[in-house]
Amino acid sequence: MDLKLNKRVYLVTAASRGLGFGVAEALVREGANVVICGRTEESLKKAAAKLGKQAKHLMADVSKERDIDSLVEFVDENFKKLDGLFVNAGGPPPGKFSDISDSDWEKAFHLTLMSAVWLTRKSLPLLEKSDAPSVLYSTSISVKQPIDNLLLSNALRPGVIGLMRSISPELGPKGVRINAICPGYIYTARVEELMSSNESAKDAIESRIPLGRMGTPSEFGTTCAFLLSPVASYIHGALLLIDGGLYQGMM
Repeated sequence: MDLKLNKRVYLVTAASRGLGFGVAEALVREGANVVICGRTEESLKKAAAKLGKQAKHLMADVSKERDIDSLVEFVDENFKKLDGLFVNAGGPPPGKFSDISDSDWEKAFHLTLMSAVWLTRKSLPLLEKSDAPSVLYSTSISVKQPIDNLLLSNALRPGVIGLMRSISPELGPKGVRINAICPGYIYTARVEELMSSNESAKDAIESRIPLGRMGTPSEFGTTCAFLLSPVASYIHGALLLIDGGLYQGMM
């Protein structure tokens, strides 16, 4: 299927590796230009080199408003418009209620929720120059089903879904599609590192997934590229799970 992405422009945040890189790679494969950001210069340069000439990169921490200002200015200087925005950030740290300080809560709030607010607000003028603009928020299966020891994610990621649901009626009439994607267990390099010393943990997780395995960044990226593309022109205000059937609730 032709996703009609050739020469379109997409901003993919936190894309030096993992899920963000999987999305950037899928977009580039379909002919799009991408701007990626990350917090570590070395890994960001490596990611851009892998993506090739269709990729530009800028160091940015999306938990900081001034970095998002610089990032959007960078897109404007290089492309003058934006066809799509993939809102992604590293997950907040694990911990139980008794372990998490006010400072931890504040940092996670800026990383998880305010990054989505700032990126959306500041990108809108560029998105409105496109004939098929779209925004896709990357959240987690935790918005449907809390995950043990991930209180900050469980508490704050649903706020991103609330944002998406609330602004979709406002931005839809302007032609800007807004959706969210909720990954379950995706086998990134980071997950591989964490589980390399505990094979039983991987087996335990995969035994709960009806498809019998974790997903791949490529599978995740391809789905996101479709949702961001003009081909998904009537999908708006939607939340899609990519979890191999792990979540089995009715809603």
